Amino acid sequence: MLHWLGGLFLVVHGLIHVAIWVPRLPKDAPFDAHHSPMFGDVRGAAAALAVLAAGGFVVSGISYLAGQDWWAPAALGAAAVSIVLLILTFTPWWLLALAIDAAIALVAWRAIRS
Repeated sequence: MLHWLGGLFLVVHGLIHVAIWVPRLPKDAPFDAHHSPMFGDVRGAAAALAVLAAGGFVVSGISYLAGQDWWAPAALGAAAVSIVLLILTFTPWWLLALAIDAAIALVAWRAIRS
């Protein structure tokens, strides 16, 4: 059961990236996912990074469910891209997302090392 939850979590986490960064958010959203405090409007870069991270998380989740060993490098890479995206478009709303990505990276790193 936990195996399925872990794989589905990775897939859903990836799909959430697309849902947040690819479409235009409503004007009354509590944050602007396309604005960087350092670089201003980063819509194109944010969308590209979000799609890259989402693809990595979806692939890693499916490969985890299929029992493939390469799920961990894929998850580690996706988490790294996601962390870059979160830092690029940082808002305090992303603190939990950063913790989730760090936890995924840690679990993936430990799986690679074992």
